[in-house]
Amino acid sequence: MKKIVFVDICMRDEKSFHKACFKGTGNAGSNYAEEVYYPINAILADKLKKDDEVKIVLIQTIDKTDTDEQNNVIENTKKFKTELSHINESINAKINYVEVSAYYNEFKENHEKRIMVILEQMEEGAELYGDITFGPRTVPMEMLCAFAFAEKFYDTNVRKIVYGQVQWKNNEPDKPQLFDITSLHYLNSLTYNMQPDSVEKAMESLKRFFSL
Repeated sequence: MKKIVFVDICMRDEKSFHKACFKGTGNAGSNYAEEVYYPINAILADKLKKDDEVKIVLIQTIDKTDTDEQNNVIENTKKFKTELSHINESINAKINYVEVSAYYNEFKENHEKRIMVILEQMEEGAELYGDITFGPRTVPMEMLCAFAFAEKFYDTNVRKIVYGQVQWKNNEPDKPQLFDITSLHYLNSLTYNMQPDSVEKAMESLKRFFSL
């Protein structure tokens, strides 16, 4: 099975970028007992199979005025690859990496660039995964836009979008939780495809979706 995984690379330095164990936390259903830097890897540890062809798209946000943050992105990209390689040792899925980048600003042109670099990596019929834990706050919205487009025109299947949440205690991560937010993608699709003849019927459809 072809899987495409989109991951927003962390921009933090090593002092504030820590591993956490997400087993049994939140609602994502992870069974992976080891600590990870990137929450999506706890999901991939459960989902990857030997015959899978997996493309990992690493979305790098570059601050062209800050060399320290540029170096953080480079090092944190290496951390992701090392972490997933360790997980894959016992699975032997076929994994390849694609690194894409955009500048750290929120101008309209940069939103468009991020969406396009995501869409350029889509493939017909693939399963899609996303990790929105790190990076600029607009990236989750851009990823949802791209996933909606890909589902409609590339016949992809959005399998899992995750967000790793931690609290902080004495500068260390505390109470990690891993959340599956894929339902927000499907809620977005439902909203755009609704054709009710009244707001009351639209609200009833929304309530039925929330009850699932």
